[in-house]
Amino acid sequence: MNTDQAAERMLETGLFYTELLIAREFGQSFKHGEACLRSIRKNKRYTIIEEQHPVKKVKVIAIDGRTVTINQLQNTALLFKRPNILIQESSNGNR
Repeated sequence: MNTDQAAERMLETGLFYTELLIAREFGQSFKHGEACLRSIRKNKRYTIIEEQHPVKKVKVIAIDGRTVTINQLQNTALLFKRPNILIQESSNGNR
């Protein structure tokens, strides 16, 4: 998991995430989740909403001004859902 993948996932679900929740989402350690959310908070690419009470949580509402995920944009452009084989290839960096 990297910061971009975490932000895309957060945008896709539309949920608030804590460090622990984002780490669990990707099967990573708490420290990795903490680093990802810290990067998302500090990077100007991401438009976020933060809640402080009762627990500190973050919700991504836009990435570079885009309010939908890359996968959603591609599905709309193709007029059908991308086949899983193509999704798996692009997530592995084989573009």
